[in-house]
Amino acid sequence: MKAERVVIEQMMGELKYPEAQKRAEALIPATRPVFDKKDNSTLVQSCAANLDIAEALRLAAETADSAGAWEKALEYAKSAKALAMEAYAGVKEPFAQTVTYYNQSGARAKQVLLENDDRIKELKAKSVLDPGERQELDLALGVEKEVVDSSKWAKFFQTYLDVTKRESEAYDPLVKVMEDKIKGEAAQVEDYKAGKGDRLKWVDAVVSSPAYLEAQGDKAGKARWLYRLAAIDPDNKKVQHQLDVLNGKVVAPPAKPTKPAKKGK
Repeated sequence: MKAERVVIEQMMGELKYPEAQKRAEALIPATRPVFDKKDNSTLVQSCAANLDIAEALRLAAETADSAGAWEKALEYAKSAKALAMEAYAGVKEPFAQTVTYYNQSGARAKQVLLENDDRIKELKAKSVLDPGERQELDLALGVEKEVVDSSKWAKFFQTYLDVTKRESEAYDPLVKVMEDKIKGEAAQVEDYKAGKGDRLKWVDAVVSSPAYLEAQGDKAGKARWLYRLAAIDPDNKKVQHQLDVLNGKVVAPPAKPTKPAKKGK
C-alpha cells in the first residue's frame, strides 16, 4: 500500500489523474472480509482490515476527485466512512470493557505491592534466600509484572479505541466536500439560462470561455477542472483539445495581436 501510494502520488504530481485513479482503484479488494467479533484478537484483525480498506478507498476518492469522477469519489468516501464506523462500533463496547478490566487489574496489583512494600524490599536486599523466601519474592515479582502488563494492555486497547473513534469521524469532511462540489455544480448548470439546465450545453459554454479556464489557477487546478468537464461530456472535442494543450500533446495557437486603435484626425 505504501509503495503504491508513492507511485500514485507521483502520477498525481504529473497530472495523470485518470491513470492514478485506475491504479488506486486496483488497491480496493474485490471482496471485503466479515467483521469477526468472536474475541479481542479477531476484533483487532477485523478493525485493522477495515481501516486499511478505508484508507485505500480514501486514496481512490482523492484520485477520482482529481480525475473528474466526482460521483465515484463520493461513493468511495461514503464506503470508507461506513467501514470506519463499523470498526469503531465493533470495538467500542468490548474494548472499553477490556481497558476497564486491565486498569482494575493493575490497580489491585499496585495495592498488593504497596501493602507489602517493606517486605519486598527486604527480600530483594538479601543475597541468599531460603526456599520459602524465594517463593515469596517470585510471587511479588509476578505481581510487579502484572502491573506492567496491565498498563501495557490497557494502553494498547485504549489506543485502538481512540484511533477507531478518530477514523470513524475522519471521512465526514471528505464526504461533505464531494457532496458540496456536486451540488454547487448542479446549481451552476441550473443557473445557465441559455442551456436551461442542460449539462452538455453548460460544458460547451464554459470551455469556450478562456476566462473560466484561467480562473482555475495553476496547471493542476486547470487539469482538474478540464477532467471534470470531460467526465460530464466525454465527446466534447473542445474539452479534449484543452486537455491536449495543457498536457503538451498539441501546441496552442499564438494569441492574435491586438490591433492598434486608429488615431483621430
